[in-house]
Amino acid sequence: MRDIPTSPRIVEIRRKRRVRKIRMVVIFLFLFLIVVTALSFLSANEKMWIDNITVEGNHIIDEEEIENEIYKNISGRYIHLFSRNNSLIYPYNRVYNNLLLNFPRIESLSIKRENFKTLHIGITERVGSFLYCGDNIPADKEDVGENCYFINNDGLIFDKAPYFSGNIYFKYYVKLNDKTNPLGKQMLNAEDFHKITRFIDSIESRGLKPIYISLGEDGTNSLYLEHRENNTLPKILFKNDADLEVLQDNFSLAMQKKEFADEIRSKYHTLLYIDLRFKNKVLYKFSVGGSALDTQ
Repeated sequence: MRDIPTSPRIVEIRRKRRVRKIRMVVIFLFLFLIVVTALSFLSANEKMWIDNITVEGNHIIDEEEIENEIYKNISGRYIHLFSRNNSLIYPYNRVYNNLLLNFPRIESLSIKRENFKTLHIGITERVGSFLYCGDNIPADKEDVGENCYFINNDGLIFDKAPYFSGNIYFKYYVKLNDKTNPLGKQMLNAEDFHKITRFIDSIESRGLKPIYISLGEDGTNSLYLEHRENNTLPKILFKNDADLEVLQDNFSLAMQKKEFADEIRSKYHTLLYIDLRFKNKVLYKFSVGGSALDTQ
């Protein structure tokens, strides 16, 4: 096979084309770097950082907890270059989805940018999801759900409820000071009711299902969890005067430990209780065996 000679003119044309392509690539890379640098510089402009969050429509959900969740989601940078808290490129979907995930009390949610530094969070909380059902949990579980009253989001007993079987509504068992007709009575003061409800929501956000609570006069409260396979009716024990925010943190830390979380989930049908009455410790017991976990 013979080599076909190539004319000097064709060789020169090919060389110029290669040079042109290389120049275009270099120019493109140079412009790309300029654009990336400019955008990175723009994202770091403090005048466009989100540093104010307004929350509207919340009654039970703590405003500070919402703010902390948002700031956690907009902290840091994209690929080490662009600030997440820049109001033009903040991770909207991440903020939206994580608020719904971590605050099950939210029924609907809107997030709007009011200006370059402010996010407005509009919340509609689930309402009518609580029942007051008397002083004590009935001995016969068939009677759970009888003689109940609806409670609003501030702990006010406002209407007689029909009988509900199952766990459609979360139930409170609390001894009222006035044992006459409970309609129009405040079951708990609004602040205490909000704290307990936030605590219950935090337990639910960790994958457990609270169904009713008994606020005991002996200084111990019992938060009952949904039973499975008709076996145990597990409960979470905590003191009347406990700091519920601390308890939330302790339980959250415990559930972040894989060994504990896996054991609770795998043996849930034999779980008897989780005890949060001891400082920096989570005790738990199954129908066969028990253990303790240090949360420090």
